[in-house]
Amino acid sequence: MIDTHTHVIGPNRDRYPLRPRSLSGEWYLEAPHSAEELLGCMDAAGVQQAILVQAVGAYTFDNDYAADAAAAHPTRFASACCIDPVADAAADTLRYWVSDREMHGVRIFSVGRDASFRIDDPRTFPVWEQALALDVAVIVTVLSDQLEGLRTMLRRFPTLRVSLDHCAFPDTAAPAPLFALADEPNLFCKVSSVVLESAGKEPESFVETLTARFGAERVMWGSDFSQTHDRSYLELVALAQRAFGTLSDAQREQCFEATPRTLWPALARAEPA
Repeated sequence: MIDTHTHVIGPNRDRYPLRPRSLSGEWYLEAPHSAEELLGCMDAAGVQQAILVQAVGAYTFDNDYAADAAAAHPTRFASACCIDPVADAAADTLRYWVSDREMHGVRIFSVGRDASFRIDDPRTFPVWEQALALDVAVIVTVLSDQLEGLRTMLRRFPTLRVSLDHCAFPDTAAPAPLFALADEPNLFCKVSSVVLESAGKEPESFVETLTARFGAERVMWGSDFSQTHDRSYLELVALAQRAFGTLSDAQREQCFEATPRTLWPALARAEPA
């Protein structure tokens, strides 16, 4: 089982100072988990590997801890940076984090009142082009109102692997805007604990429908731990197992392991014993 969406916080605040961005509370103070603490949670829950996604709320664009933590545990973690895609020399910044710091993806974050761009802003094109040249996945964090802009980017970069964080926080009772993108073959849906909770008492119904639309080869799970910390990691894993539990064995294996490795080949190369 692979967790495609985790956030970790460095215990040494001098080495890894917080650079908070006002987004979704102070989870990084309320329930901070280091990479080593996350590994302990994963071992207890039977999760083999995870993606360390840059914690924008805690560190904004300082990716040092995620990069260092993944480098320290290369058989268990791969990491994804987050940069300002409209900043000067943004493409060079991405090259640094991928080539010099061995991160394996980039998160393009366009959520919040202070978002300075929309996902299809032409100023972001050099970053998308650099991701394609570096052969790394792009993680898109947007709300549903930007899905048509995302479609524009998927068609502009049809060979780029693109993961949609939290499925764009859909209205799970009326997910038509999300499902409308099912015909874009390079889009992968990340079903997080946030999405499963929004689906109410029967998250398996949403997962079944999503998988039927996109195919298991484009659906995966992410806990959102430790930003989501209203319950233990073990309980978040149990929620995922229940939500995906009505799929076939082959579909579950695809969503929990094979799909993540499609986006993150480093995990396939460094699979733990």
